[in-house]
Amino acid sequence: MTLTVSLAQLGPTTADIDRNAARLVEAYDRAAREGADVVVFPEMAVTGYCILDLVEDDTFVDRNREALNDLAARTGETAAVVGFVDRDGEDRYNAAAVCQHGDVVGVSRKVLLPNYRYFDDERYFEPGEAVSPVDVEVRGESVSLGVSVCEDMWDAAYDRRPVRELAEAGADVLVNVNASPFEVGKRAERAAVIRDHVAATGVPFLYVNTAGVADVGRNVIVFDGDSLAVDTTGALVARGAQFDTDLLTVELELELGRGGDAGGVGRHVSGGVSREGGPLVAAGDAVDPERREQELFEALAFGLRGYARRTGFETVIESVSGGIDSSLGLAVCVEALGPENVVAYNLPSAVNTETTKGIAARLTENLGVDYRVVPVQSAFEELLDTYESNVGPVGRDVSKENLYARVRGLLMMLASNDSGGLLVTNGNETEMALGYVTLYGDACGGLSILGDLSKRDVYDVAAYVNERAGEEVIPGEVFDIPPSAELSADQVDPFDYDVVAPVVSDLLEGRLSPAEIVAQFERRDLDEKRYRPDDEGRTVYDKLDAEAFAEVVYDTYRRMKRNTFKRVQTPPVVAVSGRAFGTDFREPIINGWDGR
Repeated sequence: MTLTVSLAQLGPTTADIDRNAARLVEAYDRAAREGADVVVFPEMAVTGYCILDLVEDDTFVDRNREALNDLAARTGETAAVVGFVDRDGEDRYNAAAVCQHGDVVGVSRKVLLPNYRYFDDERYFEPGEAVSPVDVEVRGESVSLGVSVCEDMWDAAYDRRPVRELAEAGADVLVNVNASPFEVGKRAERAAVIRDHVAATGVPFLYVNTAGVADVGRNVIVFDGDSLAVDTTGALVARGAQFDTDLLTVELELELGRGGDAGGVGRHVSGGVSREGGPLVAAGDAVDPERREQELFEALAFGLRGYARRTGFETVIESVSGGIDSSLGLAVCVEALGPENVVAYNLPSAVNTETTKGIAARLTENLGVDYRVVPVQSAFEELLDTYESNVGPVGRDVSKENLYARVRGLLMMLASNDSGGLLVTNGNETEMALGYVTLYGDACGGLSILGDLSKRDVYDVAAYVNERAGEEVIPGEVFDIPPSAELSADQVDPFDYDVVAPVVSDLLEGRLSPAEIVAQFERRDLDEKRYRPDDEGRTVYDKLDAEAFAEVVYDTYRRMKRNTFKRVQTPPVVAVSGRAFGTDFREPIINGWDGR
C-alpha cells in the first residue's frame, strides 16, 4: 500500500502549552485536509523540550496531558504521533503518543536517556522499558508504526537498540521524533545514522525534528529542523527546511506485515526546501554536508530571532566598534530581525582611531540600521575624577582601560532599559576563554551571539557575509587591521589567534587536556582543520618549537581556568559547536589543577 505521511516540523515555545497545542491542531488539520494518513510531530511538542525542573510541577505535567487528550479527541482517520511528557504517579517519561479516531491508541516511551552536554534526561525522566510498534488503521489496513524518541536512534554507545527492536517486532515504518540540537557539520552524521538503521532493518525511516529555539539557562539551543524521510533502499526521499518550520509530506510504498522487508521506494509530495530555495531532489540523491560558514551564520541568526521572539523582544541593540566581532554581530542581528529592528551604537573615546570609527559608520550604512554615536570620553573622565578625588590615584593602567569598557556597558544597558531592546554581546569563544572581555563592560547584555565561535570562525563567517551579498557589506578594511580592544592608544590584542584559537577549541570542543595537545604537536598530529596556515602560509610548526608551543598551551589553560568567574556572569551563549561555554561546559571557579 501507499502510506502518506506529513512530517510536522514545528518549533514549540518552552512551557507555553496552550500556544503549542494550537499549533499542533493547526498543523494536524492541514495535514488531514491534504490527505495524510499519518502526521508526525517532534519530541515533547506539547511542552517544548527544555522545560528543565518544570517537569517536577504536577499541575504543569497534568495540563500537558490534557492538551494531548484534546488533540487526540480531534483525530479522525488521520493518525497523529505527538511528543509529550507522560506521567505514572511520581515518575515522568519523555514519550510519544499515537492518536487516532478520537483517542490515544498507544504510547512509546524514550528508552535511551542522554546525560551529556546540556542533556539531562536522566535527571528528569525514567527510561522506557519494553518497546513495541503501535498499530493504526489506514484505509482498512493495519499499519505498524515503530515509534522511538530522539536518542533511541543514537544507540551506538548503549547496550540496547530500540530502533532495531521495533523493526524486529514487525514495524512497517520507523518513526523517530526529535528535539535534536544543531551542531555545525552534524547533518551528514544524522543522515548516516538513519541510513545505517535502514540498512540493518530494511524498514523505511522517518526522522522528524524540532525547528526552533530553547534554552538550558546558560546556553541557547538551536533546533534546526532538517527532517528526513529515507526509504528502504537507503535513498533520501525528502528533507525538511533547515532553520525554519515546515510541513513535509511524503509517500512510502509499504508491503505490510513483512517487518524487515517492508517495502520499496518513496516519493516526495510537498513541503521542504533545498538550501537554494528550489524543490527538493528526488530519491537517490546524496545528503551533502553544507558549507560551514553558511550553516554557522544561519544558525546564529535563527537562534537570535527565535530567542528574541520567545522572550518578547522586538528590537536589538548592538554596540559596534569597527572591529571584526561587532561587524559580524551586527550582520547577524540584521539577518535575524531586519534592519528596521536593529539600533547600532558607536561609543568612541580619545583612544579610538579614525579608522575604526569610519568602519563602524560604513558598516551601519551598508546594513541600513539606525546608527547613533555617543562619545564616552567625558563620562570616563568624570568617573575617574570622582574616584581619584575621593580615594586616590588609580595605579594600574588596566583599571583605566576597563573603565572605558564599563562606561560603554553602562550606557548600553541604559539604552536597553530605556528602549526595551535586547542588548547583545560580541565576545567570541577565544576571547571568553582567555578572559579578554571586561565584566560589566563589553560583557553586558542579554545574549551572547558569538560566544561559541572561535576568532578564526568569526573572520570566516564575516567573509561569508560579504560573499553571500556579492559586495563588501562588512568593510574590507576590518579584515586587515590588527585586532584591538582599543582601550588604550595603539593597543593590539596580545595573542596570535591562529595558534591560540585552535588551542582553545581543542581544550573546549575537542575535550583534550593540555598535555594531550602538546603531545599531538610533538607528533605533528594536530587537527589540520583547526590549525590552519596563517595568511602568509605559515603553519604552527613553522612558528613555534615544542617548548614554545607547550608554553602557549599551558598559558591558555591557565587563563581559561582563571577567568571562569567571568564566564559564569556573562549572558547565555548561542550554542552552535560540539561544545560551548555555559551549561554545556560545567567548570568550577575554584580549580587548583594546572593541566600538567
